Amino acid sequence: MGRMKRIMMVLLLVYISIPFIIKLFPSIQAKLVFLNFVRRPYFIDLKRPLDQGLNHTHNFYMEPVMGQKIGVWHTVPAHMWRDSQGKDGDWFKSMFSSTHPVILYLHGNSGTRGGDHRVQLYKVLSSLGYHVVAFDYRGWGDSDGYPSEGAMTDDALFIYDWLKQQMGKSLPLYIWGHSLGTGVGTNLVKRLCDRGSPPDALVLESPFTNIREEAKSHPFSMVYRFLPGFDWFFLDSISANNICFTSDENVNHISCPVLILHAEDDPVVPFHLGKKVQVFGVEYVKTCQSVLNVISQLPPLFVSPQGSCGYIVAHPHQGVNVCV
Repeated sequence: MGRMKRIMMVLLLVYISIPFIIKLFPSIQAKLVFLNFVRRPYFIDLKRPLDQGLNHTHNFYMEPVMGQKIGVWHTVPAHMWRDSQGKDGDWFKSMFSSTHPVILYLHGNSGTRGGDHRVQLYKVLSSLGYHVVAFDYRGWGDSDGYPSEGAMTDDALFIYDWLKQQMGKSLPLYIWGHSLGTGVGTNLVKRLCDRGSPPDALVLESPFTNIREEAKSHPFSMVYRFLPGFDWFFLDSISANNICFTSDENVNHISCPVLILHAEDDPVVPFHLGKKVQVFGVEYVKTCQSVLNVISQLPPLFVSPQGSCGYIVAHPHQGVNVCV
């Protein structure tokens, strides 16, 4: 009994100490939001997308700011795989002027552009005839620098502008954000709409309203959620790092078509947060037929119709309900 009491006292001390440690060192909270130090799968060579089963993908690097490079993958449409064998970067770049649309993919926290679930999505979109461009923000994967909301959005804008320069003017360019990447996506598209050059469409996969609500709803916060001062200890520490990701505000400034995908059983980003994003932007959000074509063309392995909704299995958060 004495040993059990000592263990319980230690656990209680740790439980009480963690909020104070995070409050004193708010940078810890930033690391928990981004989780960029978690590289799953481990020990992969991002210079070799072929190792992940992408035999029609080119790896290259770009510098959004002087002296800091970010890693990028360009996957061409699947039917080009044979033509792409042995080709250099110039050939891949020239393919942007083909007749195929492009999807700029913005991944979520943790992992890299080579994450298993992300690679599976690239394959699906590529099989439907899309170019897929995915990259690691500063501080992720083999990219230089340190993560921040501003840097993530700047990196996405830099890649977007570069893509527009490579593509034909009549070709559509879609932005697809997942999880934390939906916050980057709405930040990016708000900027583009504010300057009068919105993308052709925005896809939000497992979106949330803002980072404070997401942090409060996250499973990891469950043991502290009802602790007095939770907002002051944890949420204010996130705000102190200038991390906001206010998609609920951004959607009211977005003029392009938007498609929201979310799973009702998503254990990481609760479904009700995605629903609130739709409610906040209901007067501005339109259904994009071009993006819906992506969903309607998916093979039965990935889509099982449910009335006006479909169910996509290839998703890291237990699938996606597609409500349109």
